[in-house]
Amino acid sequence: MDLGIKGKRALVCAASKGLGKAAALALATEGVELFICARDEAALSATAEEIRSKTGASVAMLPCDLADFAQREKLIIQIQETYGGLDILVHNGGGPKPTKVEETSVAEWEKGFQDGFMSIVHLNQAFLPGMKAQQWGRIVAITSISVVEPIANLAVSNSIRAAVTGMLKTLSDEVASQNICINGVAPGVIHTDRTEGRIQHQIQQKGGTRQTYLDEYVQTIPAGRLGRPEECGDLIAFLCSEKASYITGSTFLVDGGKRRATY
Repeated sequence: MDLGIKGKRALVCAASKGLGKAAALALATEGVELFICARDEAALSATAEEIRSKTGASVAMLPCDLADFAQREKLIIQIQETYGGLDILVHNGGGPKPTKVEETSVAEWEKGFQDGFMSIVHLNQAFLPGMKAQQWGRIVAITSISVVEPIANLAVSNSIRAAVTGMLKTLSDEVASQNICINGVAPGVIHTDRTEGRIQHQIQQKGGTRQTYLDEYVQTIPAGRLGRPEECGDLIAFLCSEKASYITGSTFLVDGGKRRATY
């Protein structure tokens, strides 16, 4: 299927590995001109070269900690100089460390808000004017199944991702008439480094083995397995496409049926 986005300009955040990398690769396969960022310069460079090799796509990159305002400003300037704006913006980022609500300090709440919420607002405000001027744009935020079903011991992540979802839903109403579609992709248990990190945290807290916790995850998933990053990446590419022009303000779960509610 031709998604109708060849030649479009996209920024994929935290794209050196995991879900961000999968989204970037899926978009590049469709002929999108990519700009990718992540904190680890070596990993980012390796990913950029891998995507170029596999797809032949144009891939620009900049090491960037999205939690840092000055680094975000530098990223925005570099994108404007390279591509003159964006058609597609894919938000992504690692979550805060695991904590319970009662154990989370005020400083940790504030950092979670600045890192996970205001960073998204900042990039939206930088690139939405260009999307509105051209009457076309796509914004997708990679969030988590926690926006519909909070995950134990992820107090800050649960809260901030839910806030992001509410903000983007509100924004989607404001710009829908200008052919700008804004959606969320909420992964369940996908086999990424972050999932491995959560397993190691559980081992440290409770003991047990890696296989024990993998088995526990799988027991809750009707599909009987963990998800693959590319299964999220392909959905993101579709939501960023011309084919998805009547889909906005929604959150799509990629969870192998884990979410049991009918809504």
